[in-house]
Amino acid sequence: METNSLLFLRAVQLAVIAAHELVGKNDKNMLDQKAVDIINKLLINNDVKAKIAIGEGELDAAPMLYQGQTFSHQQAIIIDIAVDPIEGTVPASKNEPGSISCIAIAKLDTMLQIPEMYMEKLFLSKELGAVIDFSQPIENILETLLAIKKNLSCIILNKPRHQIIIKTMQKLGIKVKLINEGDVLGAIDVVLKQADFLYGIGGAPEGVLMGALAIATNYKMFARLTAYDQVWPNEMETKVRMEIEQRALAHKKINYDTVFTERDLVTDEETMFFAASLTGGTILKPLQIIANQYVVHSFIGYNNIYHQIISKYPITNDAEDLLNQYSK
Repeated sequence: METNSLLFLRAVQLAVIAAHELVGKNDKNMLDQKAVDIINKLLINNDVKAKIAIGEGELDAAPMLYQGQTFSHQQAIIIDIAVDPIEGTVPASKNEPGSISCIAIAKLDTMLQIPEMYMEKLFLSKELGAVIDFSQPIENILETLLAIKKNLSCIILNKPRHQIIIKTMQKLGIKVKLINEGDVLGAIDVVLKQADFLYGIGGAPEGVLMGALAIATNYKMFARLTAYDQVWPNEMETKVRMEIEQRALAHKKINYDTVFTERDLVTDEETMFFAASLTGGTILKPLQIIANQYVVHSFIGYNNIYHQIISKYPITNDAEDLLNQYSK
């Protein structure tokens, strides 16, 4: 891909450094804003010829890292970006495991600009994915997987919407690993062999990041959109959200039954995925301060290979100093 890929690694690393000062301070919005600011400035400072395909809240009309935003003063846009400046702002604000910064890049117009909705997702190895018919009920899919591999383990968000399927998995003898936030980080843990698969309903925009991760690391993903009223049937905003979803689906010419694979979400075989850990996962350790340095644990997936990287940055007054030092 015709771009400086290490710039995007630096972007997620500086994002977690910028957000680090607010870890445990119970201000998830400001923590997220710190990461947004630093990524936005880094991409602008480097005149990155890219546009945001998936970014900050579409419904919130985010002022930076929004869908369609570009960074280059020139018109020769060559890549798409999917970005979650901080996935897991809630655990980060509480100083709990489960938060990363992540970016995926791909050739221009190869990332599906998915509406800001919920999405049912299944992320697993290619071997297990080869036997899956995602149009079947999840209970049937689990039985199919168990016929191929015994002693299965699953990562799943510990949410009310998942309690029934969690109990079903446990009855089937599947080892369940619960996470509170962050199914992109959960998918990374699947790649790192911490579980056989990830399943559950999470954010649709994060699905594009997971699709890029699947292609980059030779994994498999299935997904379909989930209606807001299936997750929040009794909320005051449910009716309005459903109307917004219907318009978005009509515009995209898709529906709740449309099954996506990773290559429907991202059509570029050379897509790259980058993540840096803020408060850590199973393998990725949290950002640490050791010997007056930030020690950042990162993950890169590209061309069926993944790398775990430990980077060390000098501690300065704030992340802006690092941005100026490492912008070019």
